[in-house]
Amino acid sequence: MSDELASPVTATAADQAPTDTPAVTTVTAHFKLVFIGVMVITVFTLAASLCIGVFVKEPTEAAKSAMDTCSTLANLGFGAMVGLLGGKAVN
Repeated sequence: MSDELASPVTATAADQAPTDTPAVTTVTAHFKLVFIGVMVITVFTLAASLCIGVFVKEPTEAAKSAMDTCSTLANLGFGAMVGLLGGKAVN
């Protein structure tokens, strides 16, 4: 049996794990303005839909249509907020 001495292996720059710092996402004033605007409209339309549904005892077709429209706008606003946050996270 032959005894071989293991030579120490030095790591090169390519072999080392990258030490990248995590990406920082900056939130600008314009993004805040758009996001808060969408959030306010979403909350307002959701509240309007709920008020029509709760306080109108016998809703007419117009009240039902307004409630459906407000509900749809609230759903779209929620989707827009998720899209804004997702788009900001990707950048």
